[in-house]
Amino acid sequence: MLVKHPGQLILGIALVDFNHLVGPKIQFSRGDIFEDEELSKILPFLALPDGAHLTVEDYSYFHLVPSSPNPTTVFGISCNRQIRSADLLVKDQDVTRSTVQKAIVVLASKPLFGPIRDRLGVVTQALFAQRDFSDLSILDEFYDALESSVRSQLTESGMYMGTSLRELVHTFRQRTLVLLKALLLQKKIMFYGHPVEKLCTYQYSLVTLVPGLLHNLDDCGSPPVANRANTLSRPTELRTSDPKSMMAYIGLPLDLFGKDAFFQPYLPLQQLDMLKDTGSWLCGTTNSIVTQQKEVDLLVNVETGAFEFRNPQLERITGLTPADRKWMDDIVKDVNDNFDEADPAGSPNIQFKGSDDFLRQKFDEYISGALSSVKYSNFINKGQGSGVVITDGAGNPNAIQDFNMAWIAEFKKTNAYEVWERVTDPMLFDIMEPRHPCTDRPSVVADIGLRLTEGIQELKLDQQLAPAREAVSRTINAGSTGFFKAVDSVRERWMQRSSSSSPDVSAPQAGSASSSMVNVSRSDTGSIRSGRDSLSMFSSPESSPQPPPAGIRPLSLIGSKMPPPPPPPADTMPAASTWGAGIGSFFSQRATRFSVARAQTAMTPPRESSPAPSLGSVRSASSILPNAVDLGIDELQPRNLDEGYAGVSGKSQTASARVPVGSRASSDTHTIRSEDDDSAGTGVAL
Repeated sequence: MLVKHPGQLILGIALVDFNHLVGPKIQFSRGDIFEDEELSKILPFLALPDGAHLTVEDYSYFHLVPSSPNPTTVFGISCNRQIRSADLLVKDQDVTRSTVQKAIVVLASKPLFGPIRDRLGVVTQALFAQRDFSDLSILDEFYDALESSVRSQLTESGMYMGTSLRELVHTFRQRTLVLLKALLLQKKIMFYGHPVEKLCTYQYSLVTLVPGLLHNLDDCGSPPVANRANTLSRPTELRTSDPKSMMAYIGLPLDLFGKDAFFQPYLPLQQLDMLKDTGSWLCGTTNSIVTQQKEVDLLVNVETGAFEFRNPQLERITGLTPADRKWMDDIVKDVNDNFDEADPAGSPNIQFKGSDDFLRQKFDEYISGALSSVKYSNFINKGQGSGVVITDGAGNPNAIQDFNMAWIAEFKKTNAYEVWERVTDPMLFDIMEPRHPCTDRPSVVADIGLRLTEGIQELKLDQQLAPAREAVSRTINAGSTGFFKAVDSVRERWMQRSSSSSPDVSAPQAGSASSSMVNVSRSDTGSIRSGRDSLSMFSSPESSPQPPPAGIRPLSLIGSKMPPPPPPPADTMPAASTWGAGIGSFFSQRATRFSVARAQTAMTPPRESSPAPSLGSVRSASSILPNAVDLGIDELQPRNLDEGYAGVSGKSQTASARVPVGSRASSDTHTIRSEDDDSAGTGVAL
């Protein structure tokens, strides 16, 4: 249904340029309204808000009040964009920076932001696509065609275009009702954040929750303009089939931006004095300096969704009751069931339940029920003051408690309540039932659950912990990468050392600092000889790997007159290479102990030992004993030890080598020198 508007809808159009020397200024304008000097001075700062350079494209909504005999609010919308100076085909003398920033402004007599926004965005994009701001003919054509185009969409539903109640409820959840209660109390509410379009849209969406308020904002631009209250009177008739008649009978819309109040979606620094001189307002800003004003009662951050109550009493007064929480919880669920983050206003599966019209209807029921409950409570209190007790009334006298008694008491102190009380029927509750819209009251346990759930949602753990999760993930990835690199480095070094170790230990290494001297008396060779039979079982290098022999005893025990154990079966012997490595490691570990024991028994003076032997290399001490034998890792291969021993000692020493263990007749000694590249010795040279 078209709304009749006798006057002109589009009042003017302008192009605002940001000059780096003098600031924003009007470069082009069409319309008689720009003859007002005061309006022309403040308009550039509203069209190009603070922080507009942070985005490629943004929109700003604002209100102006011209200086005329009968002033009324002018509704402005601007679309600002920026382009690199290097991309311009024609450069003016004023272009001194790397970017050029401009905004196209449309001024209207009604808040038709939705229908105007789509057209304004297309024209702004086309103007910047020219890359030549000396040709502004597109603005003249836009101004001539905009009036007829917008008037065709001047309907009640068309005026709600550009608002998004679904996004508002999705963002603030149950605190949306806290915002509405604070607005009805005419408190000082400020929205803060970027982008500017989102900042302004949230405020207009909040205003649409009050039935009929969006269509009656003609006096909201400035406190001196307030004149609507003087035109209101109590209705003399009621047509229940006519929504407008019902709204007027209930007293809606409330006069929230009337006496000593104003509404400015975007407030620049140049209008900062309005905050100090006014008792009630709803405004938005992108400048943190404005948010530091002490007059603010409630600061709402649109980026984080945080509420900051500067007035400590306001949080208690606007607190939700169990019925409020249950009612809002159902609404939030209806919205979130088919909410699309990418397109909040146009979800593909959206139905009436959960839509903007559905939300306006639900909040209409809440406000009407609250106002009816106030009338019924006043009626009951008036009867009790006169000594009349009403017991058979259809209404619930305790229904007002479901709306928070502190909030009702504070509402009765506002200018809006004063006007509403004057223009409404005292028996309003006869037409509108005085009750809370929540029909199913929650139990105590259910209410606690709702509080906990909402408290967790308000923490926004996903958003708060997202940086921490990313940091931990990066740390784990970096740590694991470093760990595996270290493991690969150690493995590579180990492989290099293993491959560089020489298997041939027979070559002498003169001057090695890692060699050690071990003294063994010639008489002790009998002890070594006693193990000949057990070692001679390695007759063939082709013998298969077998478990280690159980009968082999340490050399220190053999030297202590312990008889050798009987040799185990041949099929249980290990592989020759494995046994040779074991014998070499065993001798290197026992070498020092063995030499000390022999030295004490033979009563021979000890010799100074050299540093510990290293792995894989045993040097022969042929310079000291010409008949010494090398027994390294590779030398201890499966062979007949009788022949090996005989080859070293010579046939002349065979008899003396067979002397029983314990004989110390000969004072001559054999010297054993072991040498290795590692810390543990693996071979002994006799």
